[in-house]
Amino acid sequence: MPAFSPADWWRCAAREVWLPTAVEMAEIDRVAVESGAIPERALIENAGRALARHVHERYPAGRVAVLAGSGHNGADALVAGRTLSAWGRSVGFVQCGSRAPDPDVLAGWKLTLEPSEALERELAAADIVIDGILGTGLTMAPRPTQARMIERVNAARAAVVSADGPSGVDFTTGRVPGAAIRADLTVTFGWPKMGLLRFPARERIGDLVSVEIGFPPPAAAPTARAVTAAWVAGLLGVRPADGHKGDAGYLAIVGGEPGMAGAVVLAARAAIRAGVGIVRVVSAPENREVVQTSVPEAVFVDWSTSEAVRSALSWAGAVAVGPGLGTGPERTALLRRVLEDGSVPLVIDADALNVLSAEAAETGAPLGPPAPLRSVLLTPHPGEMARLLGTSVGEVREDAPAAARRLADATQATVLLKGAPTWVARPGGELRATTLVSPAFASGGMGDVLTGVCGACLAAGLGPADAASAALTLTALAIMRGVDEIGGSAADVPQALPEARRALGRLRSGTWPGVNLALPALPSAAAGDRVA
Repeated sequence: MPAFSPADWWRCAAREVWLPTAVEMAEIDRVAVESGAIPERALIENAGRALARHVHERYPAGRVAVLAGSGHNGADALVAGRTLSAWGRSVGFVQCGSRAPDPDVLAGWKLTLEPSEALERELAAADIVIDGILGTGLTMAPRPTQARMIERVNAARAAVVSADGPSGVDFTTGRVPGAAIRADLTVTFGWPKMGLLRFPARERIGDLVSVEIGFPPPAAAPTARAVTAAWVAGLLGVRPADGHKGDAGYLAIVGGEPGMAGAVVLAARAAIRAGVGIVRVVSAPENREVVQTSVPEAVFVDWSTSEAVRSALSWAGAVAVGPGLGTGPERTALLRRVLEDGSVPLVIDADALNVLSAEAAETGAPLGPPAPLRSVLLTPHPGEMARLLGTSVGEVREDAPAAARRLADATQATVLLKGAPTWVARPGGELRATTLVSPAFASGGMGDVLTGVCGACLAAGLGPADAASAALTLTALAIMRGVDEIGGSAADVPQALPEARRALGRLRSGTWPGVNLALPALPSAAAGDRVA
């Protein structure tokens, strides 16, 4: 199998993919073994054989060097090497820990585990390296001996496949505290660990394949889960042939001060292409011609007319406020009107978030629930999040999941924190993470498109967290289909949304047996700075 593309991610039809921390995964492992659900030796065998299969599919020829540390990852790597050897592959083994893994995993095969001094010789002869040096427990920089091994692997000509995760990365935080393997392929076991989707670890995993190895369902759900296409396909369902536009939902979009009509145009186009029934655009009177020319399907509402605004808000099944809204006393008064008028689901984005943070700073009061008894979705980028929390952008990026959960608890709203990955946090602690990263997200107007799709999903009846998950997936798929990685325009994305939704509807026919999640390698090392 050659290096794979987003199409392979598409083949994975698992609906429920957890993102455990290293500690949570260790507990899942412990409970599985101690409960008698599956023996530890069986888990190691399943992991190693799955690793061997993916190594052989990806690299069907060439000598393999297995680097086995002392822990479970070393044992998994030994089983993989033993299996490949039994399949006729040329395999060398090097002990890279203070002790050898359990020799029972060799299952009676007479294979020689060379001392660490043989590393240079094996690397020189290898076409593929299986990295089993370190495992999930690392939180500090590797010891000097291990660090030197890692650096030698990175300098070698061979392709590198990491067992469970690249040696040297933190499987929970994604930090790289010292030397770390740069893998071409990572085969992770059970469920992908949260840190593998976070930066800078994400830059080092290459292609990611998460394989099912026999774990029972976790007794306690891990903190986070991955947003998968199969899950979103189930959320959206299929629109009935006799459906009415009212069944698809009514959405009011509030924004677009003079000179900023483009923001509401993008949001409205995206909402319509995402499938909403009717859109009303509540905007500055100066934008009427632009909006009605650019989005003739939408109804224009002059926000300087109080009765028209009241009518639009009471009509809507959901409201999206913020794209191009502007700031200042008049916009603050308009946002208050939106917050106070009705109880329909609400998306708050862009300038509307800045108005909220400015009000909190002015009053000195902590940011409270923006709309009690409403379903509210906040969609900040890191800068807006920092203002909402009264902290720095650096602190937000240092621990984005914690920042998202903090704001969700403070406001009792669902929070979509844009980034790589984007995190969706519900009040009470549940976290979801997106799985695809694209340079195309780093384009002006992408946030307005996402707001329109979020609004469409809310108007269709999804709750805030599900609407955020569906909107992120639809937008990502539309970007994959309609925008070049660099130089693409947000204006190209709405047109690709219908095909993205059709593709979700066809998803049930495509699966990759034994794989619950697959992610392509990042297109560039700078992807961690790109946000939706």
